[in-house]
Amino acid sequence: MTYRIFRNDALQKYRATFDLAARYVFLAATAYDYETSLLGTDNRSGSTFLTDIIRQRSLGQMFNGAPVAGTPGLADPLARLSQNFAVLKTQLGFNNPGTEQGRFSLRNELFRLRDSSDDEWRAQLRLHRVANLWDVPEFRRYARSFAPESAGPQPGLVIRFPTTVTFGLNFFTWPLGGGDSAYDSSRFATKISSAGVAFADYPTAGLSQTPRVYLVPAGEDILRSPTVNDFQTRSWRVVDEVLPVPFAIGSTALQDPTWIPVNDSLGGSFADIRHFSSFRAFPYTDSFDPFDPSHVATDNRLIGRSVWNTDWMLIIPGGTFLSDGSAGLDSFISSVSDIKLFLQTYSYPGN
Repeated sequence: MTYRIFRNDALQKYRATFDLAARYVFLAATAYDYETSLLGTDNRSGSTFLTDIIRQRSLGQMFNGAPVAGTPGLADPLARLSQNFAVLKTQLGFNNPGTEQGRFSLRNELFRLRDSSDDEWRAQLRLHRVANLWDVPEFRRYARSFAPESAGPQPGLVIRFPTTVTFGLNFFTWPLGGGDSAYDSSRFATKISSAGVAFADYPTAGLSQTPRVYLVPAGEDILRSPTVNDFQTRSWRVVDEVLPVPFAIGSTALQDPTWIPVNDSLGGSFADIRHFSSFRAFPYTDSFDPFDPSHVATDNRLIGRSVWNTDWMLIIPGGTFLSDGSAGLDSFISSVSDIKLFLQTYSYPGN
């Protein structure tokens, strides 16, 4: 009986540790799938590896710390993922991305208020005003708050909008027209390098000179198939997790009857999400260059995310204008004539 108890304990610990290793391999395959965006009908796609990873029951072969293909185990799909990516790196253009700087007007391109009076623009801003940002679920989930909830209600503006990379449509999904901007739909993936926001006619004398905003991708990332002349798309619900780094397992841990791999060998939890901090917005003038470091500091938190998302959120806390957030919003809405969005991007052509 003693032999069986110790044997079962050792098997349970091995199995739990193996499942943890399989989870990391599965995450690697998912990241590969997102980057390549190959359809499931392509035998190089990441989705073809996922079932294979789940089926494995051994570690496979490792040589000098690197996985080796050809032997059953977790090392086999991991090695094939690496080999595939080494080939696709040049075929899909990962080693030679195209860069671009995009400028977008929320007033003209999103709300389509091209020749309208300021009254319509200010009415739009008031429609997006919220009494308390804590009542917005996405703010709780994705944003790194600037103050504790116990500090009281935090008024702000929450402007939601979809984006697209589709021929004939502008960036905000409207039919392409004069003065609009759009990204190249012949490239299968266009991703963000950095982002910036500026306010036209921002009253620096009456409001803070350092307003802050959040830009949060709360919807699904959309990527196109990289295969030539195939315009099928794939949708991704990206969860930006804080991946814990496993500790080295010693003999003491294995001999401890209370040791559980997922609880005791990780420096964190898989449930932790990386939150978005706010970044500084700047007054916009005719001489303003959003891509000149001396004019503006762009935020790199969105690097790697697709510009095509079903639900972007621009969150502007009133407390960054004045200590009285409501009064700050009143002054902002009555003064600012436009909100400008600036994106530095890189894109891949595909096959």
